Amino acid sequence: MKIGYFISTVGLSGGIKVILQHVSLLKEMGYEAVPITRKMDGKLDVSDVPEEWIVSKKDNLDDVPNCDIYVGTQISDVEYLFKRKKGKIVHLCQGYEPIKYTERIKKEFMREKYLRGSVFSILRQYLDILKSKRKIKRVESIYALPTVKTAVSKHLVELIEKIYRQRCFLIQNGIDTDVFYPNGQRVWGKNGNIRILSVGSMRVGFKGIQDILGAVKWLKDKGVNVHLIRVSPTRPSEEELDGGIVDEFYEGLKEKEMAALYRNADIFVSSSFEMEGFGLPAMEALASGVPSILTEISSYKDFDKEKDFAYFVPTHRPDKIVEGVLAFIENKEWRESCIKKGLRVAGRYTLKITQEHLLNFMKEMV
Repeated sequence: MKIGYFISTVGLSGGIKVILQHVSLLKEMGYEAVPITRKMDGKLDVSDVPEEWIVSKKDNLDDVPNCDIYVGTQISDVEYLFKRKKGKIVHLCQGYEPIKYTERIKKEFMREKYLRGSVFSILRQYLDILKSKRKIKRVESIYALPTVKTAVSKHLVELIEKIYRQRCFLIQNGIDTDVFYPNGQRVWGKNGNIRILSVGSMRVGFKGIQDILGAVKWLKDKGVNVHLIRVSPTRPSEEELDGGIVDEFYEGLKEKEMAALYRNADIFVSSSFEMEGFGLPAMEALASGVPSILTEISSYKDFDKEKDFAYFVPTHRPDKIVEGVLAFIENKEWRESCIKKGLRVAGRYTLKITQEHLLNFMKEMV
């Protein structure tokens, strides 16, 4: 049985990482799995792209070997694969897109160009709302197609099954514990300098990076010795470059480089909104022994039934992020408890478990 994972354009994102993990794990189990694309993003480091990528030069993928199963994760790719009417089509959900568009309609987050307050930015906001409403309808129509549904987290499985009355298989995201592990020798908050790590693009509104910047600004203004490290798959925004809040910025790091940053961080903060389908950086931070501040969203709350492995805060609350940072600084016993419990939680999200889910899924497909 041959399985093709299709994504029209390959760039730097967590979604690509998950696809490559699936391909590698399936190969280990003896399946013939290949990633397929039409275009490689020019910004992508060639060393990050495995040689087995098949790059199609034709719109209909006629130059690609036929597969028994085609997997799509982006909405447009799932629709395209379904219309080709070849093989069995699997819809891999890594985040339920209508939530993103609903959050934009409610103005829970806005793109940087909409924040300028000009007449043109207000007009853009209005047009964006209309566009988001149309996109919700289109996305829902694609989810309603008779494709095989899979999702990377429990809450997404439950959501899809509830809305569309179709079975959805769980293929849980996992991390490589040979790469992400704690540094037992590192001194936390060495020399009183607290290194805060934030991962995600400022241009992806549901990551809530603005809230982290607001929290760190308050801490710095009050004289708290914090050092903010930002990592993004995209270039920094104007605010990150000129605001004097970000102390270090890294773009498009490889996995082992990211792991080294985690091990050198004192606190990890993610202020993502509900659109976050899983949150791999958060799990990587827990596995690296970094006490973490996470938002009260479905994906993070589903990590474990007990909510004592991280400091949870509501979305849109920089003030609560501040409280979390101060709590970690002032309460050593509680901080070390979070580190220990975070490692326990991360132990249930390994690539071995992802492989078990993939194997069960493939048995169902056969």
